[in-house]
This record gives sequence, structure tokens and C-alpha cells, in this order.
Amino acid sequence: MTAPDPAAEGSAADVFLDRIARLLFGVAMLAGFAMMAHVSLEVLMRTAFNAPMSGTYETVASYYMIAACFLPWAWLAHRDQHISAEIFTERLSDRAQTVLRLITSLLTVAYMTVFIWQSWVSAGRRLGQNEVLETPTGFLIVWPGRYLLPVAGAAMLAAVILRMWSDLRRLRT
Repeated sequence: MTAPDPAAEGSAADVFLDRIARLLFGVAMLAGFAMMAHVSLEVLMRTAFNAPMSGTYETVASYYMIAACFLPWAWLAHRDQHISAEIFTERLSDRAQTVLRLITSLLTVAYMTVFIWQSWVSAGRRLGQNEVLETPTGFLIVWPGRYLLPVAGAAMLAAVILRMWSDLRRLRT
């Protein structure tokens, strides 16, 4: 069963969350492009000019990959586009599918709440330690990338809660 288009819902919360999700998705796309460009340039410099760029791998692991992997969560959740296997539920009634989706959403809310809390605590700890990674030519500050996780998680949590609200309204009708 496909979920309704979030833009069709039309509430202020839907519109606001859609904008946030699109913004985070756009940042993730830019991070993916920047990662490809950065790595390609590093390979070119290393192979063609024997002048490797310092900190490429650290930057990829600490910023680009985190942004590219986690920031699209809200966009996926808001559109109900996460990977799902419906082989056992596709023949259930719409009401039963909605109830099942509410149960899984409750579990997701519980998990995401813990994820956000723990990633926020970890990011704060890394900020307090002024986390850096050593590169061949110096140090790279990496603690700011830790805050991408709670931001992505909070946006996804908002999308899941909004979807739950929509499902609860659907059940009442």
C-alpha cells in the first residue's frame, strides 16, 4: 500500500516538514557531489602529480559520508519511501495495514528518540573534547560532523510522528 503524498496533506506542519526534508536532502546531495569531486581530485593529484591531498579520507568519513547517508532520512520518511517488504501484508485490509504501520511507527519513534538522545550526548562530548583527527600534515576538526546525526534523526522523527497523526486520522474515519 502506498502512503499519500505529503504535499497533498497540505497542513502547515506538512509543508514545513517537506521544506526541511528537501533542504536536508539537498545538503546530502551536495555532500555526495563534493565527496566525489574531492576524492577524484585527490586521485588525480596523487597519480598525475605525485602530490596527495592531506585529509581527504578523514573528511570523507567525518563529513561527506555522514551527510550523504543520514540527512535524507526525513525525506524518505516523509514520503514513506523507506525499503519495505510487503509480501505478508499486501493482502491485508487498508485498516489492518494502517494499524500495522502505526505499530511500526511507534517502534520507530522509540528507537529514534534513543538515537537522537545518544547521538546528541555523543556530539556534545566530542565538542567538549574538541575532537580532531590527525592527518599527514596536521589536524582536522571533526566534532561538527557529529551533530549531523541528531539533526537527521530529529527530522526523521518529526516525519514519522506526522505520518502517525495522519494514520490515526485515517483510522477514525
